[in-house]
Parts: sequence; structure tokens; C-alpha cells
Amino acid sequence: MSLFEKAPNKGRRLKMYIYGDTGTGKTVTSLHFPAPVIIDTEKGSEHYGANFKFHRLETSHPGKIHAALDELMKNPGKFKTLIIDSFSNVWDTVQDLQLTRMKVKTGNPGYVIQPLDYKAMNAEVKAIVSKLLALDLNIIVTARSKVLYSTDKSEFMQVIGTQPDGPKNLPYMFDTVLELATDGEKRMAIAHKDRTNSLPHKFEFSYKAFTDALGIEGLERDPVVFEQQETHDELTHRNTEVSYNGSTVKTAGITAQTLDQLSKATEVLGKDLVMETLKSDYLVDSFLDLKDDEALLLVKDLDKKRKN
Repeated sequence: MSLFEKAPNKGRRLKMYIYGDTGTGKTVTSLHFPAPVIIDTEKGSEHYGANFKFHRLETSHPGKIHAALDELMKNPGKFKTLIIDSFSNVWDTVQDLQLTRMKVKTGNPGYVIQPLDYKAMNAEVKAIVSKLLALDLNIIVTARSKVLYSTDKSEFMQVIGTQPDGPKNLPYMFDTVLELATDGEKRMAIAHKDRTNSLPHKFEFSYKAFTDALGIEGLERDPVVFEQQETHDELTHRNTEVSYNGSTVKTAGITAQTLDQLSKATEVLGKDLVMETLKSDYLVDSFLDLKDDEALLLVKDLDKKRKN
């Protein structure tokens, strides 16, 4: 008899991006989802501690968010739902950090964000979302809403609706995108995107609506830890195995030899400078996400910095 058995048919996790004005139920409804942990970027969850059981981290700094996601990647514990409330504040912080970085880099205190800066900022967002999507948890990311104006010259400055206050490409990364609004005393959701093909176009925004549409199995099952890193490797195109420091790691193509060169450069120049160069010039946050030709260019860049 084989030691292996057929894997169960797991219910699908919800990967959702929701936006709306204050009072539309973004936070309170999200906290109804099973075993929630929240990355609170605006200190809004402190009002719900008496009514809900949840853990939280107060930060909007991308570095701390990465650390929190890495912790959940290794061990999600008993958590089944991760909420980021709201990503609008994370996007504000990403922009502030890029602005500060460029002021220092150019020596210009009056520097303003340029179109090229959005490559680095969007890469930071993509790195966060890749980890979110890899986690075997329900993911709920909220955003404030802002006014959407017509681009038609004949309707100059005419309000035609609302849109999320955040990176323009963020809604494309999630399976489900909902716009929230109030209708009298009801909190309503409009599904602008739903890859699950299960949600109504318009429905009352509540946890019950999701269990009715999606079923309860995927939303409330325990996470499968070992699949999380595999999923993240797939999302970041780490499909090359190398032996490094006695362990086997997956990379996007960087070799063990080049990894060793970068490790030595980091010891000399310091982690902060190397990571800043990696993010701003190569648009990734890990050496493992570099192809070897890119990594060798980085080695040359860092060697120039060392000599200067």
C-alpha cells in the first residue's frame, strides 16, 4: 500500500481588492472573515477590538510589510485571513520613500516625482502583491475611493464615478475587485471584476454573501504552508535551483558564484546601500529575483560604488 494518498480538493481562497468611502463597511465586514490578522495602515482597527478577535500590525512602511508577509509565509499559524487596511496609505508611503531617495540621490531638495520613478514604485507594489497572492490565506486589500473625472474634452471636469486611491495597476492583480457604496442603511458592493464567476454584479456587502456565493470550505480551511513558497517562486519566476551555503535555493537565474560575490559586496558596502541599488535600479527586492546577467551588472555597479 502506498504511503501517498490523493490530495483533497481544496476550496479556493478569496483574493480581493475593495474600495469605497468611509462608512461603506470595508474594515468591519473584512473582520467578519475567519481568523483575521490585519496590517493596519491608518489605526482604524483599534475601534473594533471589543467586538472582534484579531491580531494586528500598525504600519504603512513597505519594509515592515515585507517582514510581516515573510513571517506568514514561513508560518501563518492559525490565521486564515489577511487584511491590509488601507493600501492607499501604503502607496503614499512608497511615494514618500521614493521622493526622499531621489532627493538624496540627485542632491536636489526640490526634486519632484518623475515618470521614471513609477517603475521603482510599481516594482515595490508588485513585490508586496506577489507575496500576498502566494499566501494560502484569504486576502482582503482595501483602498480609499477618489473622484473619477471624464477625459472627454466636451465634459471637462465632469464627475463620472469613483476609482481606487492607489496604484493604477493594482486592481488587475486581484481576482475580485469591488466598489462599495451605501444605499440607505445598506452597504452595497458592485463587482467590477470577479474571476471566481460566483458573485452577483451587485449585492449587499456581508460575509454571508461570500459564503453563499463561494462556499465555506475555501474561506475557512487551514492554510497549507509548504505550497506558499512554491507559489511565490512561480510568481517571481524562480525556476532555477542552485546550491548555496549548504542549501538548495530557487532563483530567477543568478548562480551561486554571483550570489557569493554580491554577498561579499554587501558586507563591504552595507545592506542599506545595496538594497537601495537593487530596488531602484533593478526593480526587485531580492538577489534571488535576478537573472545572472543582471546580477553581474549589479556586481559591477557595486564595485564602482566601493571604489568611489
